[in-house]
Amino acid sequence: MISIRNSNGEEKVRIDRSSQTPAPIWSICWKPRRQRQHNIIAVADWGQRLSFYQLGGTRVGEERRLGYDPCCVSYFSQGEYLLLCGSDRKASLYSHDGVHLGIIAEHTSWVWCCRVKPNSNYVALGCQDGTIAMYHLVFNTVHGLYKDRYAYRANITDVIIQHLISTQKVRIRCHELVKKIAIYRCRLAIQLPDQIVVYELDENDANSMQYRLCERIPHHFDCNLLVVCSFHIVLCQEKRLQCLSLSGVKEREWLMKALIRYIKVIGGPMGREGLLVGLKDGQILKIFVDNSFPIVLLKQATSVRCLDMSMSRRKIAVVDENNTCLVYNLLTKELLFEEPNASSVAWNTQSEDMLCFSGGGFLHIKARNFPVHKQKMQGFVVGYNGSRIFCLHAHAMSAVEVPQSAPMYQYLERNMYKEAYQIACLGVTEGNWQDLSLDALNGQDYETAKKVASLQNLLKIKLNVSTRLPPSIVSLTYFAMSRSYPLIPTV
Repeated sequence: MISIRNSNGEEKVRIDRSSQTPAPIWSICWKPRRQRQHNIIAVADWGQRLSFYQLGGTRVGEERRLGYDPCCVSYFSQGEYLLLCGSDRKASLYSHDGVHLGIIAEHTSWVWCCRVKPNSNYVALGCQDGTIAMYHLVFNTVHGLYKDRYAYRANITDVIIQHLISTQKVRIRCHELVKKIAIYRCRLAIQLPDQIVVYELDENDANSMQYRLCERIPHHFDCNLLVVCSFHIVLCQEKRLQCLSLSGVKEREWLMKALIRYIKVIGGPMGREGLLVGLKDGQILKIFVDNSFPIVLLKQATSVRCLDMSMSRRKIAVVDENNTCLVYNLLTKELLFEEPNASSVAWNTQSEDMLCFSGGGFLHIKARNFPVHKQKMQGFVVGYNGSRIFCLHAHAMSAVEVPQSAPMYQYLERNMYKEAYQIACLGVTEGNWQDLSLDALNGQDYETAKKVASLQNLLKIKLNVSTRLPPSIVSLTYFAMSRSYPLIPTV
């Protein structure tokens, strides 16, 4: 029986459980109340059960079997997790609705008491033999990114898919511990303790956020990394890669000479995608899911931490264990340049010669072999698309708009007007477009100047080519809509 009383000791509610579970109640705990939530109380009894009740006495959710006599139950500050301990000599972590997530600590005697430090992830335990212990829980980021779709774990048991451009979100409730997430094109794979579930998206609707369950692989897998392709799941287990069909049939297996540190899907035809693999011994491989033989791209002296390949697949950027970003030409195996203070790297998906890397509290943008342009930014770069840079900071992903002005001016300083125009198309300010048009005109690159004028409607250009004069004799007249420029003399 549970009696709920006010501050004066007057009984307000009585919850009689004698007809349901006639076992002594050993611990109860109120769930921290969030806005517009009901008052919930967690009840642990020596019938080895965990139950939840509303203030009126109505049971919420299903009753959970624990398999041991619980001695104490305690909520985290925000009510997102539960902490239980007892006769199994362990302290275990549960979801807010009683799903077992994992073991925090094991001791040699009963654990009689457990408490969570307010607004933190520190846990204190008291044991039968007099031991008092303190633990710090660290929740790893479990996530996956494909272009502008980002999937991440929330509250340990849910998966949220976020469209980084429109900021739309959809939540998938798994009701189990989410161990790994992988996303690629229209596929989403989620690894749970005893299965891998695969969801698919409507390919005909590019803006759809409705994922539906399409496959289940009912098997427990031990893996370090997980990636999904159009028709395959690839599992990484130390030095071993396994390729499974979506029905769970193992199709191929690759055994490496060193530990696998990084793996990424780099695209390809459906069912024949390529994987970029980095090893601890510095070897970088390309593997196709329909081919049993890996292709060695290059070998460097230091261990690989992060990898990315350029748009045309001719260059590769590597971040090694010394936090150095090294860029190679894959055709000649030549080291093009290297930059220090890098923790992650990403090529621009719309420009062959532009990449960015993060490290030391700065974002670094590099075009060709020009000097690096940097600006303050916290977090890790995970993607670079046009003028948008995707950054992961403090378990949150954000899309940062970065004008490409600095690299555009680097090209203009070297009179590379066509290349500057390509960079400007990624995203620059109106003033940058005006400077590009003027520099191209002064540099007599009339073709680029005309493109700028027609694209941005900044200049009106009329080219008069006289048939009586040689082709090199060109008359150019122009005027600016926003300001006046000196005319270029007629040649």
